[in-house]
Amino acid sequence: MQPLYLFAPENDMALAFGGKYYTPAPVGRCIAHDLSLLPLWYAAGDNAAVWSEQQIPDEMREVLIALGITSYATTQLPCHDMACRPWGWSAYIVERLARMGVARHLLPDDEAIDKIRTLSGRATSRHILQALQQSNIGYPLPPLPEVLHTALDVEQYIASQPASILKSPWSSSGRGVWNVEKGYDTSTARYAESIIRKQGYIMGERLLDKVVDLAMEFYSDGTTVEFAGYSLFKTDERGAYQGNILASNSDIEHRLATYIEVEHLHATQSALEEVLTTIVAPHYKGYMGIDMILYRNEANKILLHPCIELNLRMSMGMVARIIADRYLSPQSHGKYHVAYMPEGYRLQELHATLAQEHPLRIDNHKIAGGYLALTPVTSDTHYLAYIVIEE
Repeated sequence: MQPLYLFAPENDMALAFGGKYYTPAPVGRCIAHDLSLLPLWYAAGDNAAVWSEQQIPDEMREVLIALGITSYATTQLPCHDMACRPWGWSAYIVERLARMGVARHLLPDDEAIDKIRTLSGRATSRHILQALQQSNIGYPLPPLPEVLHTALDVEQYIASQPASILKSPWSSSGRGVWNVEKGYDTSTARYAESIIRKQGYIMGERLLDKVVDLAMEFYSDGTTVEFAGYSLFKTDERGAYQGNILASNSDIEHRLATYIEVEHLHATQSALEEVLTTIVAPHYKGYMGIDMILYRNEANKILLHPCIELNLRMSMGMVARIIADRYLSPQSHGKYHVAYMPEGYRLQELHATLAQEHPLRIDNHKIAGGYLALTPVTSDTHYLAYIVIEE
């Protein structure tokens, strides 16, 4: 069946809402619109359709052709039989695709969506870590996160930890994360009680001394989960995504090996393939990522935390992984960014400056170096996905 891609980053907040009639916040609608052509760069198969109201700029079309990419943008359903591949699944996305004209039998039913929503909740990270405890991964794991159902649970958990973080079950890009710095005070109590009332529980985690953000990406074919590559990225102090390193898996492994043993990474890959095959594969087909960190323990030793959370959807890290694997020359590396500017003209200025300072070079259908805008830049654009490649 012909694939139909839909970029819908607001889906994370739709999962938090839970219902099919979710109305995205203005910022979510803006990101979804401005970056709607992003699937052109990660779509699989010939002539994949990408749902977007934006036209592909001529300059971008020339690059797509030079790289051999045949994906195209459309606001019309390509055919009656199609494989829908949205950024992520929720009741909201199912309803949206149905309203676009996709036949209901091609979409997950309510039971399947309920299971995906449950698995997408942060409580799943505890289940994964519990399973990893039974595996021989060769290094100590951090304390398990706790599922807290009442305000008293939260108060007692905070009192039991030297420092902690509270996380809502479903949130997006650093939102829903609360660092506890002054114990169980009034503001923390209000935050925790609000999340528990709206989402049913809240997660409590030990605050660790983070050194590096990373992820392992995986793919489920509905039966088996296999490792798809590394994601090495940066976040701000709130945990919001800032950008990815574009490099080969072996290069990223080499960088990580300056902190920890490579054998620990390999053991974690294998263990997570088995765990996710059991927990996730029967209920989900597509890409997923496990966010991790390298952290410094009390003895000043750097260790791997193998599961901060499961992202049961496509991710910016996986987009970066695909771009690096498919389109970069073997000797090249670079960075993947998502920029935001409140004034559209400033994004145009950034675009013009980067294009002038880093001319794009394509050799033998691969990007050898330079700057490339992955999404259109107009006077009304506020978000831009782009890469800068060095040889």
